[in-house]
Amino acid sequence: MALFQQSKKGVAARRRSRISRPQIAGLAVAGLVLVAAAVFAFGLGSQARAGGQAGDAQMAQAVPVRAVAARRGHLSVRTAYSGELVGEVSDISPQVSGLLVDVPARIGQRVAAGTVLAVIADVEVRNQLQEARGQLGVAEANRDRAAAELVGVEADYERAMELYDQGLLSEQEQQQVTSQYATTKANLAAGEAQVQQSAAREALLAEQFANTRVRAPFDAVVSDRYLDRGALVQPGTPILRLVEEAPLLVQFRVPERDLAAVQTGADFDVATEATGERTFSGIVRRVAGEVRRNDRTVLVEGELAETDDLLLPGMYADVSVSLRDLDNALIVPGTALLERVAMDGARSTGVMVPVDGLAQWRAVTVAGRSGEYSAIAGPIEAGELVLTMGHNQLGHGAPVRVVRNEPQPSVAQPSPTGAAGF
Repeated sequence: MALFQQSKKGVAARRRSRISRPQIAGLAVAGLVLVAAAVFAFGLGSQARAGGQAGDAQMAQAVPVRAVAARRGHLSVRTAYSGELVGEVSDISPQVSGLLVDVPARIGQRVAAGTVLAVIADVEVRNQLQEARGQLGVAEANRDRAAAELVGVEADYERAMELYDQGLLSEQEQQQVTSQYATTKANLAAGEAQVQQSAAREALLAEQFANTRVRAPFDAVVSDRYLDRGALVQPGTPILRLVEEAPLLVQFRVPERDLAAVQTGADFDVATEATGERTFSGIVRRVAGEVRRNDRTVLVEGELAETDDLLLPGMYADVSVSLRDLDNALIVPGTALLERVAMDGARSTGVMVPVDGLAQWRAVTVAGRSGEYSAIAGPIEAGELVLTMGHNQLGHGAPVRVVRNEPQPSVAQPSPTGAAGF
C-alpha cells in the first residue's frame, strides 16, 4: 500500500514537471488581456449611457417655441389715435314765453327739418293776431278811401289851376283848392303809413304765433328731453337736445411729429367697440392751426364717408391713419420683436432666430408698423425663421425646440384696415 501511494505521487510530480515556465507566462499575459478588455468594455458602456442621459437632459431643457418665416412684401404703415365721434348738436329752446302744452318728440326719434318738436300755449297770441289782422283791414280801407278821394281832388286841382292861369279864378279860390289837394295827399300818405304799421304788427304777431310751434332746424335725432308739458318756458330755456345724423365727424389729436402725414385729404379708418371688427372709412377735412402746448398735439377733424345706426356722437373711436407705404419691405409679426436693455442702459430692438437648436439674438431697426405687423431692417433674410411665441425670456444661445412653423405667403398685402396680411 505504501508503495502504491508513492507511485501515485511520482506520477503527479512527473506531470507537473511537463508545464514549462514560458507556458505559465503566456497564460498570465492572456489573463491580463481578458481583464483589460472587460474593463474597457465596461467603460464604453458607461460613457454611452452617460452621453444618452446628457442628450435626453438637453432635449428636456429646450424651450418649445413657435416661429414664422420673414417675408418681403408691401406694408401700408398706419398709426392709431384715440378719438371721439361728434355731430352737430343743438339745444332747442323757444323764441317766445308761455306754457308748454305739448312735447311730441321723444328720445331717439328721428325728425326731419321743420318737424314740430314742442307746442307753447297760443291763445293770447292768436287773439292778438286776429286783432292785428282786423286793424290792418281797417287801415287798408282808410288808405283806399283816401286814394279814391285824392283822384277827385286832384282833378279839381288841375282844372282850378287852368282857370287860375286864365285869370278866371281868384287867388283865394286857387289857394283853397291847393290846400284841399295837399290835405288829401297827406291823408293818403297817412293811410299808407297806417297800413304799413298794421301790417308790421300783424307780421310780428304771426311770427310769434308760428314760434309757439318749436320746430327742428335740421334732420336730426332727439338725444335728450329736458322738459315735459306744463312747464313755463321763455326764450333760451332748453326743451330738447338734437344731434345731426350726417355727416358724422370724428375728432382726434395727432402728435406734431406725425403732422406732415396727417393733412387735409388723408384717408383714415374708424373702429368702435359697438361695431366690433367693422371699420368705416373717412377723409381728414380740417387740421387745427395750433399745437397744444401741454402735450404737443394738434386737433384733427375728419368726416366719415359712411355711417351706421350703431355709430353715435360721443362714442370713443380708434382712428387708423395711413402714414406711408413701404414696398419690398421685410415683414415680420409684431410679436417677433423684442426690446432689450443693456448693462449701460442702452435699449435695442431685435428678434430671436433659431439656429441649430439655439436661439440667436439679431438686432434690427423697425422701419414701420401697421397693426400686427412690422417692417424691419437688419441681419435677417427673407424666408429665415424668427421666433414669435415662447421667446420673451430667452437669452442668446438658449436651447429651443420649434414646435410649429406658421406658413406665410410670399407677399404681404395690406388688409382692409391697412395692416399687411400674412
